[in-house]
Amino acid sequence: MPRRRAPTIERLCAACANENAHTEHVTALALRLFDETRAWLGLRAADRRLLKAAGRLHDIGYAADPENHADLSAQIVLRDGVKGFSEPQRRRIAAIIALHARKLKSWSDHPRVAALPDPRRALRLGALLRIADGLDYSHLQDASIARVRRRGNRVVVRIASGASPVNLARADEKADLWRAVMPFNIRFVTRAGPLRRSAPPLRAGDHPLEAARRLLMFQYRTLLANVEGAIEGRGPEPLHDIRVAVRRMRSALRVFRPLLPGASAARIDDALRTLNRSLGPARDVDVWIEFLTSDAVSDAMSAEPGWRLFLNRQLALQERQRAVVRRLLQGRRFAALRTKLGRLLRIELAQLARAASPAGLRPLAARAMAKSLRRIEKRQRLRHSTQPDDLHQLRIALRRARYVGEFFGGVLGRPIAKLTRLIHRTERVLAEIHDIDAGLDQFRHRGPAPPRRLVDQLMRLRRKHLRALKPAWKRFAKARHGRKVESRLKTQLGSRARGRVA
Repeated sequence: MPRRRAPTIERLCAACANENAHTEHVTALALRLFDETRAWLGLRAADRRLLKAAGRLHDIGYAADPENHADLSAQIVLRDGVKGFSEPQRRRIAAIIALHARKLKSWSDHPRVAALPDPRRALRLGALLRIADGLDYSHLQDASIARVRRRGNRVVVRIASGASPVNLARADEKADLWRAVMPFNIRFVTRAGPLRRSAPPLRAGDHPLEAARRLLMFQYRTLLANVEGAIEGRGPEPLHDIRVAVRRMRSALRVFRPLLPGASAARIDDALRTLNRSLGPARDVDVWIEFLTSDAVSDAMSAEPGWRLFLNRQLALQERQRAVVRRLLQGRRFAALRTKLGRLLRIELAQLARAASPAGLRPLAARAMAKSLRRIEKRQRLRHSTQPDDLHQLRIALRRARYVGEFFGGVLGRPIAKLTRLIHRTERVLAEIHDIDAGLDQFRHRGPAPPRRLVDQLMRLRRKHLRALKPAWKRFAKARHGRKVESRLKTQLGSRARGRVA
């Protein structure tokens, strides 16, 4: 019986629906590290070829089993073979792949490593792949290695990172294997104060499906990067960032819904909505506690009778809500949502993009912006209301328009980017009112009763923000109906859609 030919790397990737953009970028980063450090670390020149193969194949098991994809990828390499590599070389490639995902207590005890004649070689190459994989944690290919220098007993790697601030932190976490097996420590540096962006930059020539992948992946990775902090209760920011990421994902899903796999996108949107609603009370309490413990409130209330009892009850409520957050983020439903999102972003969207015909992003972006502005105009009468629900509905409409503007400001041009900033300022006024209303709602449903002086202070603040809403809205409305915004949207939409812009 003739022996079956081993497939090429390209064939394996195609057969396994591999995310080539990610694995090729990770491979390039790993090889750059190899080339820059080989002489210092005593790596063999022949091992470069093994590292390259491992980098290209490290995620081929993801489509079949996201949770255990590293082990499955190694199994596929050993089961199917790889053209041009001997059996001993394939075992070493499989060991390098198996090391890239999970953290282990004892790296050398991994069965695929321990079975090798020289496990140290695989461990060192695995350390390079782990770091490179961390540098593309965003899956946006927006980080590169600018320079590698050796300073004493430390290797310093300067990273040029793009839209996502999480790549550097993730690479440092995944340098654990390097620090365990290399003779030098490693440090990652970038420009001071990395820019914190709300969305990755898009270009007018991007295919809409690629734009959808980049926007959704950015928010998905932002969500995941904050899960541990929210579970451990590291202040209010991780939970806030999770909820913002969820809202932005839902906005992106709405914009790109006609192009997405219907059932999958709809189920994910429902799950995201449920998650954010469940996390909402905890976030409201965090904001409320920040206000109560601020210097201005603490100084004013410290002498009030019953203040300490009231504050302690609110802090106890915060602890109960943090327990809810831990249950949600460690539960089965959230784990299932992560799996669904990973499959949509890393498999389904890539397959759709390969099958789709070329298309421009501008018309879709302009339609989304025009639609979001029409939604604001339908609710603009609510700005005259003093009712919490009315003002919150107006805030939601403004926030959705802001997200669309942040997504596509670089595509639609300066007038839309400027309008987005004015939308944000107006929305911030409504957000301050909402935070006060959420605090007042705590009084109505949970004891003990607050000091009267605190209630009076809150009502004065609310009236102040209501007064600030009028000039903020006036500036927004002037820009919204200005000639530059109207002209830009009409131009991008085309003549057939001009009647629907205003």
